[in-house]
Amino acid sequence: MANLSSVCYAILALLGASQALQLVTRDVDIAGVTKFQSALLLIDGKQTTCESVLVDSNAGFVAASCLKYTSDGDVDTDVKYELAVRAGGSTTTEVYPITQIDSHKEYNPETYVNNLAVIQFNPDKEVTWQNYIGIDPEEWDDHYFIRRSLSSVSSLTWNNIIAFANTDTPSYCNEASRAYSANQDDFLCNYAASLSTYNSTCKIPYGVVYAAVQPSDMSIVALYSHSAVYGDTMCSKSRKLHYYIVLRNYIGWAAGILGRSVGGFAKDSSFEFTPVQGYQMKDVSTDDVEDVTLFSGDQYSQNPIDPKIAEAEPETKAETANEPV
Repeated sequence: MANLSSVCYAILALLGASQALQLVTRDVDIAGVTKFQSALLLIDGKQTTCESVLVDSNAGFVAASCLKYTSDGDVDTDVKYELAVRAGGSTTTEVYPITQIDSHKEYNPETYVNNLAVIQFNPDKEVTWQNYIGIDPEEWDDHYFIRRSLSSVSSLTWNNIIAFANTDTPSYCNEASRAYSANQDDFLCNYAASLSTYNSTCKIPYGVVYAAVQPSDMSIVALYSHSAVYGDTMCSKSRKLHYYIVLRNYIGWAAGILGRSVGGFAKDSSFEFTPVQGYQMKDVSTDDVEDVTLFSGDQYSQNPIDPKIAEAEPETKAETANEPV
């Protein structure tokens, strides 16, 4: 059982008001990632590497860079966007058309600042469950980098989840991305990657990050944003850093779009957190760093099977922990 001091905050930020709502207890163990509802973005019937962090049964976050845009910068509504949603603790999967997309108004596709969109689906149904976003980084004892993928889109069968545990932040995260340097509270940074489902010579970043809150709790904390590569391809032997956008600061923004509460989790019942409806990162004029190329969005479409692509680096000690859970 969870400690009685463990609480979940249902946070509502509307019309400038930010209030902690009803408190409820929750019990999640370290192996509990499979108990969370999860989702994968499909574009024109094909799976992507873009996972969605579901906030409830009708909405979620996705990286804005995973979407396609028209020449005037609007989301291309001619593209077929769907979400494959897997029930928590089950193999049951439903595919829903995405009916509304709201990219962050200050999303910068050059620097990947504010690289988030709120997506909505299942609009004719009432909200029946919520996921909870971790809101107190001081409680995050470990970070669990998770990748989910479908073995078959047509039959909606899933591969084993790939997981990697690590809390280290490489020293060179700061120098590889000016966006990260200016907004270190808004990103997690790590070097870990796992082999692509479509290209066995290419390692790609994970999709989402959970945090373990000892002794028995877990929450969703971040979503993949972008990568900084010392080279010109994600599949090279070059040094790579992967950046994950921390979601806690965007709870208020999402609640304002949805017009309803977005759940947040903190074990400490005295922890105070005030979400900001109009939250945005500090922008940077450019993220050009010498010898560094930025990548983001769907890695499957960017890195198809190609014999000319260099083999991935031999696995480092940390990367050998990429075992299915």
